[in-house]
Amino acid sequence: MAMAAAIVKPDRRLRNRLWSWLFTVAICIVNLHQRTQSPTLESPLVEHNQTDGGGHVNDPLFTSEKVESGWDDRAIQLYNRTLDELPQLGARNLTYWKFRHRGTFRVSNNQCGNHNFWEVASRGGWETDTFRIFEQYVNENETIVVDFGTWIGPTLIHHGSFSKRSIGIEADPVAYAVAEYNVELNKAHRSWGDRVTVDSGCVASPEDKGVLEMKAAKFPGASMSGIGEKVAKNVAAVWTVYCYTLPELFEEYWHIERPYHDVMIKIDVESYECKLIPSFYDWLKDEEHLPKMFMSFHPDIQYCTNEEYEGVLKFLRLYDHVLFDNKVEFGALRTATGEEFRKLIDSRKTVVIYQNHHAEKFPNRE
Repeated sequence: MAMAAAIVKPDRRLRNRLWSWLFTVAICIVNLHQRTQSPTLESPLVEHNQTDGGGHVNDPLFTSEKVESGWDDRAIQLYNRTLDELPQLGARNLTYWKFRHRGTFRVSNNQCGNHNFWEVASRGGWETDTFRIFEQYVNENETIVVDFGTWIGPTLIHHGSFSKRSIGIEADPVAYAVAEYNVELNKAHRSWGDRVTVDSGCVASPEDKGVLEMKAAKFPGASMSGIGEKVAKNVAAVWTVYCYTLPELFEEYWHIERPYHDVMIKIDVESYECKLIPSFYDWLKDEEHLPKMFMSFHPDIQYCTNEEYEGVLKFLRLYDHVLFDNKVEFGALRTATGEEFRKLIDSRKTVVIYQNHHAEKFPNRE
């Protein structure tokens, strides 16, 4: 018996060592698999040839000029620091389960201070109505979508997976670094990846074009950065950024040409709406085909002047349909005053505008 016991003990030690070795090998294989499944990121400054998902490399529709941010040293430091941190934080694969278009996408674990943001968003727990608006008004493989401000890319990645082309623009250097990284993560392994781009910079009215000061509430990247006097009562950071007019970006950088048969613009500019939206009137007043627009109005719009409200109304009247929160048609569009519009918009969050000819091609509205 003693001899048997002496023989068994070495066998047990050998088995333990064997299991330990097998476990180590298994971990190495898993880690190697994960690394090979993760797209290798190029430098964010490397320009990519754009395709339409069908191999049309260098098609003018899918190429664009680089938009320069015009950031000062403070913004560049924020951008570079964020960029250095991103590879260390890892990435994850997710799916927008609650929506009709459920393609899988890959994003950084950097969520700009919003814990579990991507898990919540992928389950439909963040701005559900916003995602549904894109599904209602973006015609699959036909609509060009312009998305500003893009933040870290939740809506850009969503409509980018089924639009003809999606372009984002973001002026916050931290948010832009994350959005840029997220776009890059999907280029190599998603059929739609090359149809999505994001630029650094901001959109402003013609009189504000040029270098402007941008402010962040809470902290840079927290989705509450903006230009104008109504933004960020408690300022956490300030930097400068170059602002372009939207017609300038369409024509000189993104090569979006008239007529705008099937273009959709998402506007989320943190209380700069009152100055920006009226400026579109001169750009679009003579166009037969107007771009669809989805505009978010923020609480500080209450501080806009009656003249600014009148300017917003003047622009909205170019359209056949104006919907509050994508539900209530603005029946008094032609007769309302700026003061009446102010009262209406105080209790609303979004406005969707489109023409009769757009409605003929809308996807089935759920």
